[in-house]
This record gives sequence, C-alpha cells and structure tokens, in this order.
Amino acid sequence: MTSKFGLAGGIPERRVRPIWDAVDSRQYKPALKLCTALLAKHPTSPYALALKALILERMGKPDEALSGALNAKELLYSDNIFHFDDLTLSTLQIVFQRLDRLDLATSCYEYACTKYPSNLELMMGLFNCYVREYSYVKQQQTALKMYKTVGEERFLLWAVCSIQLQVHFSSGGVKLLALAEALLKKHINSHSLHEPEALSLYVSILEQEKKYDTALEVLSGDLGSLLGREEDKLRLQGCLLAQASSYLSASEIYQKVLESCPDDWESFLHYIGCLLEHDVNLPKPSTGEHTCPSCSVDSALSNKTSLDKELVESRLTSALSFVQSLQENNSSDCVRGPHLAKIEIERQRCLNGNPDNIKLMEALVQYLHRFGHLSCSASDVEIYLHMLSNNEISELLDEITRSFDASSISVNTLGSTITLFKVQELLGTSFTKPTSELEGIAKRMVDTFYKNLPLSNYLDPQESMYGEELLSMASSILVQLYWRTRDLGYLLEAILILEFGLTVRKSCRWNLHVP
Repeated sequence: MTSKFGLAGGIPERRVRPIWDAVDSRQYKPALKLCTALLAKHPTSPYALALKALILERMGKPDEALSGALNAKELLYSDNIFHFDDLTLSTLQIVFQRLDRLDLATSCYEYACTKYPSNLELMMGLFNCYVREYSYVKQQQTALKMYKTVGEERFLLWAVCSIQLQVHFSSGGVKLLALAEALLKKHINSHSLHEPEALSLYVSILEQEKKYDTALEVLSGDLGSLLGREEDKLRLQGCLLAQASSYLSASEIYQKVLESCPDDWESFLHYIGCLLEHDVNLPKPSTGEHTCPSCSVDSALSNKTSLDKELVESRLTSALSFVQSLQENNSSDCVRGPHLAKIEIERQRCLNGNPDNIKLMEALVQYLHRFGHLSCSASDVEIYLHMLSNNEISELLDEITRSFDASSISVNTLGSTITLFKVQELLGTSFTKPTSELEGIAKRMVDTFYKNLPLSNYLDPQESMYGEELLSMASSILVQLYWRTRDLGYLLEAILILEFGLTVRKSCRWNLHVP
C-alpha cells in the first residue's frame, strides 16, 4: 500500500492500515468489519468501496465484489471526484483482474488519463493494463506518450519492445521495424544510449532487419562500451557474423570467447557450427513458444555439412588442436567444456564421413573417467551415448565399472556409482533384463545408499543427502516391474523405499549418527 501526505485514497492512512494488515493475514471477516465502519464515515470514497470489493472477492463472493467495484468505478467517473490517485485505481485493477474483467480496469485508467493527460503514474498504470490485455499497439502508443512527456530512455525501450511484439505476432513487420529503428536513431543522435539493455535492443532491431553490417558497426563504435563484459560483445558479434554468412570470421570471434570462457558450451557449439558452415541460426518460432538457443544449435549440428570431406576434416583437426590447448590451460575439474568439446568434435567426424570413428568411444571414456563422479556427467554425454553400438555400450559400461573401487566409501566413488546406474537407465538396457536381474539392481541401489549414509552425517539440514537419487531410481525400477508383472508387492516396496529415505533424512536433520 502506498500513500502521499499520510493519505491513502483520500483517507487518513492510520484508518486504512489495520484493514490491509487484516487482509494480508487472511483475516477477511475482521477486515470486512473494519471496512464497513470506514465506509460509514466515508460513504462516497471510491477507495473505500474498492477496498471492500477486494475483501469480498477474497472471501469468495465474486458477484458482490463486482457490484462494489462497479460502484467505485461510477464514483470515479462522477464530477464529485477532483483527484485520481493510483492507489484507488490499482486496487480496482486487482479486483477486476481477479474477476477476469481486465477491460473494466483498463477503462478506469483510460478515463483517468483523459482527465489528467500528463500524470506519469496513471499512464504507467494504463500501460500495464494494455500489457495484461496483449494490446501491443496501445502499449506502443502509451509508451511513446510517456517518452514524449518526460524524455526517459526506458519509455522509448518500452515502445520499441511493443513494436517487436507486434512484428512477432502479426504481419507487416518491415515497416514497423523501420519505425523502431528510426525512433532509436533519433534518440541516439540527441541523447545517446545509457543502458546495456538499450544497446541490445537496438542491435536486435537491426538483426531483425538483416542489417548485420550496421549492427556490427554499432558494436564496434562508442556504444559498444555499454556492454560491460568484452565476452558479451564478442558473442553478439559472432552471432551477427554467422547470420551474415561470414563463418570463418565468426569462428575466430567465438574462439576468443572460448579463450576467456572455456566452459561456455553454447559458444563452442556456435564455433563448431561456423567451422562447418551449418545454419546454426534457425528461424525463431512464430507461435510464441520458448526454445533453448543451445538446443537449436545442437539440432542444426546433427545434420551433415555440405562442405567437402577433406575441408571438414581439416577444420575439425584445427578445432581439436584448439580444444586441446584449452584443456592444457584449464586443468581444473570445475571446467568441463573443453573435455566435452572433444566428444562433440568426434561426433561431427562420425556425422560427416567417418561413422566407425573409435575416437568417439575413447573421448567418452576419458570424459567419464575424469568427471564421472559429478551428478551432471550422465546428462552431459546423453546425446552421444545413443550413437554407440551394442558392443560399444557394453565396453563403455565395463570401463566405467573399472574406473573406481565400488567397495570404498567416498563422495567421488558414490558419484561414479550413481553415474553408472544413470548411464544404464539412459541407454534403456534395463528394459531387456529379466525380472530377477532388475530386482538385484534395485537392491544394489538401496544397499549403496545405505552403505554411504555416514557421508551425510554432518550435512546442513537444508542440504540433500548424498545418494538420495538412488532411492528414487530404485523405486522407478520397482514401478516398472509392477507394470511388467502386475504384482502389487513391487509398488509397496517402492513406497517403503521412499518412506525409508524420508525417515533417514529426518534423522540426519537432527544429526543422529547412522551406522
């Protein structure tokens, strides 16, 4: 709740505060009683009526709430009201939104802005109403009006974003993009830009217009200094060069990024994509769904390149040398990118003319030997596991098994054991195993968890215990066995395993030692 000069909606704040306190604590009946008393003293107060409508809506009385909100709206429209405060309007907006009547909230703000056309708070409230209604054109118009009123950069950016939304969800985008560019150019000429978000928005407009050279000039100029980190600027430059089909120049830019940020996996995928001249910049979806950029790049890299086989091999060899230099310069176990990159390079060799590449298997084994104790290692290599033959899968599982001593009790050994189980799960090998063998796997998972319980004795109560995922994996196997055999005993065992995990976690929370 906000107020000016100790007033809330024209009423002394000391009379309104207890009502809001009751609403915030979900004491709606006392709040309604206090509000009724307030209305007795201020019967023509739109704010008091809006507050009562809010309470009635929270009490599950939508019809009464709507009636009260409409009465408050009528009072706002009457000639007796000499001042519109944003608090009354925002309270009404909350009520109308919860009653699914956004149009009524918008009409209140529109009327208020008509009476007070220079009031910035009211215009911002109106802009927010249009945002909730997806009225992109009116958003743009309102944002431009605010920009012309106070000249603040943020309102121009709101207008440009509204134009981008119109382009994304409607036709006739070229003219609108030209308008957005012209607005930004005019602002730059008179005031320049002051925020990195403003520069990113300007570059994105030029990118949508396919003015890649112009965007690169902007980044190379004085405005480029708005991006505080050099790597952010390089990523933008690399993306623009790739879209302009300057693949080799783009790959050199991404190489600089990787030298500074060797764990930047998305930049590495762009780097490989540029070397192989893949169309790594896939068209953006037109239906508004969200897509992961690295997933789009990886999808493009799953296709065979159109380059000559010898040229592909030459560029991949060069990339491998670069990746090996990154490995030498970043020997920490915290940096996985260069080691995972080696696997990706060998995958590209398989996709582009060398399907029997044994080095892919070697790279996978090396990666799992080094990082197999990490919980993310199995998901890191998931996409590559499905390229292996049955013999290679058996060999890989044997290599993982030999890479650690399963009898020892340590966090790394436990992590490697979990990775082995996860890899088996990802490969789907459990689906072909007989029932008795699956029972044995589930039992080994629970035994492994129990054996390693001492590792969790001194963890913080908020932390998860080491190996907790083993219990959910074991339960998952038992549920699979239920669907295979229709034996309810497997479901019961799955429930008991999960309850066991919850009981042990409670014990660890109280720092009880587990043998």
